[in-house]
Formats: sequence, C-alpha cells, structure tokens
Amino acid sequence: MKMTKELAADSLFVAFAVWALVLASPGTLLAQQSSPPSKEREVIMRAKARLMTETLNQRASELGLVSVPDDEQAEFFRQRLERQLLEDLMKLDSIHADKLAALDYKSLSETTADLKNRATRIKYNVPILMASTKIEKPRYEESPERLPLMIPELSHLIDSFLGSPIFRESSAKDAEFRAKAVRDLEGIIVLSDTISKVARKMNKVAATNK
Repeated sequence: MKMTKELAADSLFVAFAVWALVLASPGTLLAQQSSPPSKEREVIMRAKARLMTETLNQRASELGLVSVPDDEQAEFFRQRLERQLLEDLMKLDSIHADKLAALDYKSLSETTADLKNRATRIKYNVPILMASTKIEKPRYEESPERLPLMIPELSHLIDSFLGSPIFRESSAKDAEFRAKAVRDLEGIIVLSDTISKVARKMNKVAATNK
C-alpha cells in the first residue's frame, strides 16, 4: 500500500529529527562522556538504527538489488533479516573505545568476537554493500603491545561506517561512498577478530600467572 502524503511528511520529519540528534552528538555516535539515561539512549539508538535499515532497504529497492517478496514465507524471512540488521546496527552503535578499554581480557575477547559476527552479518545482509567492488582485506598484527592502539582504531572504524552517507541518501559519489563503507566494515570484521584473539591469549596468560 502506498504511503499517503501526510504519512510521508511525518516519516520525513522523524528522519530529520533523528539525524539532528546524531549530528548534535559530540565524539563517537551516541558514546559521549555525558550520555543520556540508558533508556533514553536506547530509544535514540533504536530510532536511528531503524531509519538506517529503512533507508538501506529503500535504496536497495531503487537500485533493483532486491524484489518485493511474493509469498508469506519470503516476507517472513525478509522481516526477520530486517530485525536482525536493526539489532546488529544498534550493537555497533553501542561500541566505543572507552567501553572496550574498561573490559577485562575475557570480556573484551567475547565482546569483539560478537562484534565480528554482527559486522559479518551486516556485510552479507545489506545488498548495496554486497554489490560494491571487492576490496582487499586489511591485516593487523596479533600483538599485545598494539592492543591499546587497536581499540581506538576499531571505534573510529565503527564511527566512520555508521556515519556513511549511504545511510542517508543517494549521491553522485554513491559508488565511492559505498566502497568506503565496505572498507570500513571489512576493517571492523578483521580488527575485531584480531582484538578478540589477542585478548583471549592475554586472558590465558593472566590465568596462568595467578
């Protein structure tokens, strides 16, 4: 069913309101030192993630990368993938350097392993990213000495990915923006995996030395 002009206007207003909140937030996306209460922050994160998801779906449809489900089963799986994408985007948005740095090695390994899985799911569930040019995977040294540098770099990659113009609108530089988003996402996948492996090794060393 086509959206009426009134509903379209309301949706557009909500979209601008959400992005105004995002652009007004200093530092990482929704990861300020003086962050709002947890419930309010979750509402904002969910609204932003939902807007991202809807924009990605709309753009994929416009580019002919997806088709309208022709039966109930296909629609069920489409909705399930959409819900999963929403949760994965929210999880990425909740990660920032200060939070990761405060974790012990075991929690850091588990958190970044989960982050890798979610970023990988996004990579294969978002058509406009799958359609982009293949890129070479980045490489990171699995060194404990580099862990303090890898954590803020991971946070930067997440901010860069979630701040990509592909989540807002089409552009004359669309191919360039999509390629950059793919590079950021690939970096998140590889770097989170590297951090997880290093933290797991460090946790074993710490347990041995007790």
